[in-house]
Amino acid sequence: MKKIALSIFLTATLLCCNAFAQKPGGLRGEKPSASRPDAKPEGASELGKPVGRISKDAIKETLKAAKAGEITREEAQSKIKEIRKGLKEKGEMKDIKRPEKSELSDNAKSVLDALKEKQDTLHSELKENLAELGNSATKEQVKEAAQAFKEANKERFDSIKAEHEAIREQLKAARPARPERPKIELSEELKAKVEDIKAKRDELQEAKKALHANLKDSTVEEREVMIAEFKEANKAKHQEIKENTKAVKEEIRAQVETEATRSSDQ
Repeated sequence: MKKIALSIFLTATLLCCNAFAQKPGGLRGEKPSASRPDAKPEGASELGKPVGRISKDAIKETLKAAKAGEITREEAQSKIKEIRKGLKEKGEMKDIKRPEKSELSDNAKSVLDALKEKQDTLHSELKENLAELGNSATKEQVKEAAQAFKEANKERFDSIKAEHEAIREQLKAARPARPERPKIELSEELKAKVEDIKAKRDELQEAKKALHANLKDSTVEEREVMIAEFKEANKAKHQEIKENTKAVKEEIRAQVETEATRSSDQ
């Protein structure tokens, strides 16, 4: 009887150990850690949202969405950045290349060093002359002494100025030529928007002229009232012109930069 009980106890113990061994995480019951991707999916923007299309029209659509309030300005900038990056990878947009700065020749560097030495010498002499006046000298006395020093050393000052001009002309001649900016033909839609903004600006300008004409023969109190009424009446129009101008500038800038019209090597 004791042997049978001992056998049953050992069998139950083995079954329990086997069950714990098969449970995920071992005896502690810990869940296995889920694997997560280390990076964002290819084509994802900085905001974690993948860019739908990589095309020039996608930039315009993003700008329109920002103008309509569907996305924020920061989201639009991030998406446009990703779109332009994709366009560069596809070869449809080139990086802007700035012309290299011309290096100073050894002769030019030596001339500039000599000019600096001459200027420092003049400055030291002027400082010594002013120091001789003492701390009790008035501003007028200091001014007169400085003017007298400049007149007495006019030839030296003129010589330094002439040498500076000569160096400036040399640098200008050695400057690399800038590539020509290709002409951009605005779309009919953009032209219409520009003309509409111009017409509204002209209309607002005429209203301002009329206001100024009426202010001439008015009292101070009447002027304050008229100016306040004018601002209130044209507040919406002024804001509309401001927003439309900003939107058109962004559209033109997107078109220009997409076609690499700055100092690119097209």
